[in-house]
Order: sequence, then C-alpha cells, then structure tokens
Amino acid sequence: MTSFVYVSDAYRQAWKTYVENRDNMWEDFDDDFKSELEFILDKEQHHLKEYTRPPYWYLNDLLEENTFLFNTNTYWFPKVEFEYTDNLPSFDDIMIARAIEIRDKGKEIELLYSGGIDSVAVLYALAEVCPRDQLRIFMGDETPVEIYPHGYKKVVGHLYNIFADGNLYGCANPDKRIFTTGCEADRLFGSTGYPHGRMHNNEMWTKNKDEEYNAKRWWPITRHTYLTQSFRFLQNISVDKMDLDNYQPFFLCPDILRYAMNMHIEKKIVWHTNWWDNEESFIKTKMDIRNFISRFDKDYAYNQGKTNMRPEVQHQHTIPLPLDFNVLAITDDGTIVNRKNIMQYMNRECLTI
Repeated sequence: MTSFVYVSDAYRQAWKTYVENRDNMWEDFDDDFKSELEFILDKEQHHLKEYTRPPYWYLNDLLEENTFLFNTNTYWFPKVEFEYTDNLPSFDDIMIARAIEIRDKGKEIELLYSGGIDSVAVLYALAEVCPRDQLRIFMGDETPVEIYPHGYKKVVGHLYNIFADGNLYGCANPDKRIFTTGCEADRLFGSTGYPHGRMHNNEMWTKNKDEEYNAKRWWPITRHTYLTQSFRFLQNISVDKMDLDNYQPFFLCPDILRYAMNMHIEKKIVWHTNWWDNEESFIKTKMDIRNFISRFDKDYAYNQGKTNMRPEVQHQHTIPLPLDFNVLAITDDGTIVNRKNIMQYMNRECLTI
C-alpha cells in the first residue's frame, strides 16, 4: 500500500481521467469501482466546501478516523485529541522550545517569510536561539521589507536572504535543509478564512462574526486541515525525494496545538477573517503571538495589521494557463510523485477503494 502526506488536485484529476478513459490499456475499471470513486470524490468536495477550503485542497484527518480517496499517513505527527491540557508552559516558553527543537536538528533552516506577525514571530524565535549561519530567509518579493523595514534592518538583512522571483513554491530545499513557515498560526488562533472569496454571500460574512458558529467548526476543520497547510509551498520543488523530518512548519507543534485548544475551550479566541480591509479588528487578534513579538519590538507587535501575499508573488497563479507544478503528490517516505514517475502511482494500492 502507498500512502501520502500531500496530494495535489492535478493528481486527483489524473485519476479521474485515468478511470474514465474507456481505452485504458493498463487497467479496466468496472462500473462499481467508478461509482465508488465518484462517490468518494463528491464526499471530499462536500467536506472541503463545509470547511471553506478551496476545491483543489486535500484533507488529512489528524486522528486517522476519516478517510477520503487517497491513503494518507499521519505517523510523523502525534495524535492530539481535542481536550484541555493542564500545566502547559507559557506561550513564550513553548515558542522558544520549538525554536530550540528545530535548531537542534543540526541543519540549515529555510524560513518562508512574509513580514506578517506569524512569520515575524517565527523569525524572532529562531534568531534568538540559532547561530546566524543556520538561518536562510526566503521572501516572495520585496513586500516583507516594505511591511517591516525595522525587522529587515535588525535581523533579516544580517542573514542569508533571497527573493523567490516568481517561484515561491519551488524555492525550498527540503531534501537537505529544514523548511519552516508560520502558516498554521491562522488556523490555530482565530482565522475564519476568506468568506466572500469562498462563499460569495452575505450570510457567510454574518456567520464569520458568529463566535458560537466559529467555535463549533474550529476542531472539525483543524483536525482535517492542520497537517495540510504548508505543503502547498513545496508544490514546485525540483527534488526527487525529500526528508520528511525536514518538514517543520513552526506552528505544527503538539504543544502549540494544545495551547490553542486550551484557548478555544476557555473561549479566549478573538476571531478574524483573512481579508485585509479589517485592520482595526485584526490588531486585537493573536495576542499571545503579539505579546511574544513585543519582547523584541513592541511597536510592531501591537500595531501590525493583516499581511497578505500579493497575487503577482504567486506568479504561477496569475497566468491564464493550468498550473504546471512539478509535485503531484508526496508519499509517506518523502518520494515526489511527478510527471515522470506518475504511472508508478496509478494503481489501486494508492487508494482507499
């Protein structure tokens, strides 16, 4: 059996085409198989819509109870049940402990940096404990410098740093270096997503302001999407195999997840959308992260609004052609499924059917 940690929509669509092709010379699929495939794909799309994820996303259940089309594996992250945890360290201590954990892997660390509060918090945590030559900072363009010039002058400018130049999804090197981001912080600490980008109606704007509605949805969405957030930034890497131990998104951390659970259970979360016209309310969110940053820069910590990536930074998404990323899927041993080897992964051992 082949299991995956990342599955692209291109791989999903390849399977649909493969099964529907009546002249398939490799394998003949009976009507029962085709019906079950269609049913599972519809079920997955239903859940993606329910969780306000884009239709090209994929789901991976942290608790390994719910399955979808492809075999997925979560062995690389411990199962954490939704429950209150007593005697957790302070958030600041958890942040530093996480930075030390990543540092002690003894490899160079590549941080995808936006200049927003999540990646700035990661930057300061790593810079606090890591030797300077261990850190490498990747930016989509010069926006992070414009957003937070003091951070560039104080920290980033003294480290190895590059601009991705239109290949944000292909700049990491997870075959030999640690890859980290701040992406999971939104999911953990109060983001309700992009309601009018994904739902297109005023009802969802109202619901996104409904604390009870958001609280009820938080764990179902988190358990199915927490493990899937940062793999999207590896969609165009050019390696044949990555070391999965190098995949270390900063907030993908058991104690940070437990800390977030405690906050949700205690109803201490301040909810926010990911839309950038909500500056005033956003400044009141993610206060634990802001308090951590205040150790290094109080003005930025308590005044920085929402940062969003410019569309042109994600160059591949701005041209009127289908996406042509190299990575179709990543198996649970780190093998990259691409257009050269895809036929090795067009067999029923890859599926839950």
